[in-house]
Amino acid sequence: MSAYVVFKAGLNGYTRIIAKKHPEIRVNAVCPGFVKTDMNHKTGVLSVEEGASSPVRLALLSHQETLSVCFFDRKQLSEF
Repeated sequence: MSAYVVFKAGLNGYTRIIAKKHPEIRVNAVCPGFVKTDMNHKTGVLSVEEGASSPVRLALLSHQETLSVCFFDRKQLSEF
């Protein structure tokens, strides 16, 4: 699992770099949380449905709502 954590951190950093380099393109990353999946032998704390709510919410935001960097922690806007 540690390889996944390192990869996800790198992907989040790369997402920020691309977003700053190309402000004309909307660039997003989603961190749904520790979801019960086959990859972690169903040991996560969130159901698949709960984990899916993050990418669905992001997809439904308007263009104006996604112009700045934001982080949602369990549906609450948090500092990034």
